[in-house]
Amino acid sequence: MFRFINIFFKLLATNLIILRSQLLDKLINVQIWGFCTLVVTGYIMQASGLSAGFGIFQLAGVIATAGLFECYGSIAKIIMDFAGEQSIGYYLTLPARPGVIILSTACGYACIGTFLSLSMVLLGKIVFYSTFNLASIAWVKLIAITILSNLFYGLLAQAIAAHVGQVSKIGNVWSRFIFPLWFFGGFQFAWTTVFASSKLLGYAILANPIMFIMEGTRACIQGQEGFISWWICMGALGLFTIVTWFVTYNRMQKRLDFV
Repeated sequence: MFRFINIFFKLLATNLIILRSQLLDKLINVQIWGFCTLVVTGYIMQASGLSAGFGIFQLAGVIATAGLFECYGSIAKIIMDFAGEQSIGYYLTLPARPGVIILSTACGYACIGTFLSLSMVLLGKIVFYSTFNLASIAWVKLIAITILSNLFYGLLAQAIAAHVGQVSKIGNVWSRFIFPLWFFGGFQFAWTTVFASSKLLGYAILANPIMFIMEGTRACIQGQEGFISWWICMGALGLFTIVTWFVTYNRMQKRLDFV
């Protein structure tokens, strides 16, 4: 057990060193996306009658999905590794269970994703300044759901990469996976809004784990009223993460033929 733990942390450190070289570019990219989104929804669209509080509502969505958008680059990198250097094959020769390799990779992505997600809080303060009160944020809850959501994203990236498999099919990643999860995940609407218009659709949309990430993050930023309970969101997201772990392991096992 100690040997596996030791290998896990060494692999995690290796992954972070590799990802660190790309961190500045990732940070710039996510800040540009966040800035454009917040300025448009927080200022420009309000001239067309949008609610004055929609900017903060959208900020919570940006924080919640920064890691999801980062998934696209991670998935492409994993798929290209399958077709090229196959560094994952080298890691699987180490004296550790394949699950240790998969988990260390997911945790590496989770660390970077968590940093990128939380960096959006500072951007929100810069964009909205006096209308965004940092003291009103439930910081412990926000950090907890951000870490768990990015661990989920880290596992999801590997599952999708193993499913897609081929470089020629990387284009399918956005249209078949990332976009539907994001668009029906509550980025532009609250779950109560959907449920009020259609109970059937409201219940169906709970099959999307991003909905719980959105609702839980907004409960931390804007307060619990009007959103699904943070505790329910954490419990549901925990279950989705466990299920995704098994799916990821199964897909990677089929792709890499490890035992």
